[in-house]
Amino acid sequence: MNAPIAPSLDTAPDVPASSGSAIDGSVRLETPERISFDFPLAGPFRRFPAYLIDACILVALSIGALILSVSLVGSSGVGLVMVFFFILTWGYGAFFEGVLDGQTPGKKALGLRVVSERGVPISGPQAILRNLVGSVDGPVPFAYLLGLSSMLLTRRFQRLGDLAAGTIVIVEERRPRLGLVRINEPAIRELVERLPARIAVGSSLALALSDYASRRRHLGRALREEIAAPLAAPLCRDLGLPPNLPADTVLCAVYQRVFLGE
Repeated sequence: MNAPIAPSLDTAPDVPASSGSAIDGSVRLETPERISFDFPLAGPFRRFPAYLIDACILVALSIGALILSVSLVGSSGVGLVMVFFFILTWGYGAFFEGVLDGQTPGKKALGLRVVSERGVPISGPQAILRNLVGSVDGPVPFAYLLGLSSMLLTRRFQRLGDLAAGTIVIVEERRPRLGLVRINEPAIRELVERLPARIAVGSSLALALSDYASRRRHLGRALREEIAAPLAAPLCRDLGLPPNLPADTVLCAVYQRVFLGE
């Protein structure tokens, strides 16, 4: 099971986090602890291929159940298949999203995930409610227009099930690992183990971490601390780290966790 979605740390003091505001296909949410979450939102065109993958899986399972039932009990097995298809249609999304942290096989293949409006993993009841209400968008003729209209009319591209369950669909961005710097210093490795399993950062902070990690070997110890201090202080505060940690160690540890997943 994948790790929960982790906070996005924005250290710029002059850019306040606007809770729930969607800009350019993304949304920034803020927890009561004032930790900001930045999520790229998945719109209808991004979600449609994932839906097709899940629909193909549903059809394949139904055909397999039909063949098995007919071969075992004859033509009377068709009724059992109809019951199976009814349960499968209603429970497929709820089961996978509840067990796989908001991902069906189709969403996983496309790098999408359902999360709550607060940015945390969805609960089992949310997965059930989302898919139960979302079935209104389902196979009834023209009902898909309800889901599409709802996504186009809401700032966070929410279907009816999303609105009822308080969920959104995000795109999980994966960073390439080419050209990354590995820093094998005992103090940094020790601090990495104390960090959250996953830390998602904004583009400006990611660039700053990457630039610092690639150039620090050319800097003396004193200059490292002077350059790293402005970024290390807010990172320590947001991650719950002691404020007296060496700034260079903090930046390198966060870099290792964000870019290398270590």
